[in-house]
Amino acid sequence: MKKSRRMLLWAAFLAYGAWMVWLLFLQRMGHASELPYLQQISNNLNLIPLQTMIEFIQDTSGSFNPATNPSMMRHAWINLVGNVVMFIPLGFFLPCLWQKLRSYGRFLVWQIGIIVTIELIQLFFLWGSCDIDDLILNTLGAALGFACYGFFRRIAESTGG
Repeated sequence: MKKSRRMLLWAAFLAYGAWMVWLLFLQRMGHASELPYLQQISNNLNLIPLQTMIEFIQDTSGSFNPATNPSMMRHAWINLVGNVVMFIPLGFFLPCLWQKLRSYGRFLVWQIGIIVTIELIQLFFLWGSCDIDDLILNTLGAALGFACYGFFRRIAESTGG
């Protein structure tokens, strides 16, 4: 890869990383609660796969009903789609910048490790929730990014670029 293209990729990756740090951590700082620390952790932890997604889809209280509460429905879609979309660049950048991560198995281990680390930081610093559904959706997004990387790499190889 040409040096200028590699530098451009690094610049884009660092900008993406800075945006993610702000989005996942910094914008959530300072939201204090009166509850004890361990109670807050308990309230912000979901280890049941698909629970949050199912709650968004099958809300029994009606708070996600678009007719009665359009803002909560919008929140649900932003949560579900946003958790996929915001990790697509990670799936593209990792194999682009690190040759060892061009194997899907190794890539998968690294990106899951990154996402679990993010979730644990959010949980223990109380800057969000630790949700297994986020791990599932973020992994899906990163896998889509990896597929995009593979697609563009095949095009570049076939055209000699």
